Amino acid sequence: MDLLFRRYASPFLLVDQMLLTGQFSEFVTEIFDYDTDDRLWNIFLHKVDGQTSFNDWKASIGLGQNSNIEMTKNEIETTINDSFDILNGFEPTS
Repeated sequence: MDLLFRRYASPFLLVDQMLLTGQFSEFVTEIFDYDTDDRLWNIFLHKVDGQTSFNDWKASIGLGQNSNIEMTKNEIETTINDSFDILNGFEPTS
């Protein structure tokens, strides 16, 4: 909800409307994309030197407009197994 409160004073009516129209999933995806773009813009402004434009920099890190990265089945299985290995070694403290 923090993503919404940063953009809208009271997002509850907007969220209710998205739920009623069946567009909540698309709405969440769009808000998340806006937030990601804002974070990348801040990184670009404060950390990147020598690039010609924000869009060129995003493309150089693989996040351009046409970037559609799909994982292979082997990569997905490796990621899942790595995640399970991390969780198996986790012991919460009380």
